[in-house]
Amino acid sequence: MGKVHSIFGVTGKLGEYVFYRLNGKEIVRRAAAKKKGPKTPAQQTVVKQNTEFGKASAAGKFLRTALAEECAKLNDRYLYQRISKLMLSLKSFDPAPNGQRTVTGGLATPEGQHVLACFNFHKKHADFSKLLQAVRSEGQLHLSFSLSGNPAETIIELQLDFHSGKFRRHVHTFREGYERGKLMLKKQFRSKKGFTDLLLISGDGYLQGVVVGENHPENG
Repeated sequence: MGKVHSIFGVTGKLGEYVFYRLNGKEIVRRAAAKKKGPKTPAQQTVVKQNTEFGKASAAGKFLRTALAEECAKLNDRYLYQRISKLMLSLKSFDPAPNGQRTVTGGLATPEGQHVLACFNFHKKHADFSKLLQAVRSEGQLHLSFSLSGNPAETIIELQLDFHSGKFRRHVHTFREGYERGKLMLKKQFRSKKGFTDLLLISGDGYLQGVVVGENHPENG
């Protein structure tokens, strides 16, 4: 650490040196060199965790944006927190290595799909016919419902890229058969790489959904 005698009163960093005042005196020292080389295992773990957390948080925002109309009707100021928690839970099921796990990967697993199906976007209790399963076959969507509660108002077919936030959505109207716990609808969107197909049921005070499966219900 050296002392400086200057009429300019320089402070701050200048090149490789830092100028500042200490006890009324001008001081200069060499700036600390940035550490190079690989991070420690602990630092690498933190970086991976932060990367996954950031992606999961973004995925939650994208889902809320795609369902903005339905989420607004729920009138829950803390909905974003519960969706963020859901996204973190979903990405934990992704079998990819730590640091590479995503919500999309988690939703591709049976465990992730079960967690989503059991998640109620609404916080308050609501009695409604829950969407149990949705599978596609030959351009059709085959849906299964529980038979309790009030009939739904709409079914939202949502195709969402949890990485970029791009989405397509279509609101279906109901047809005869819903009251028997089964319903068949024409699928509006072809499967697209990088996108997850979701189907959600929406009504007065509730919102719930499932991942659209590939197999026909008769094949399990």
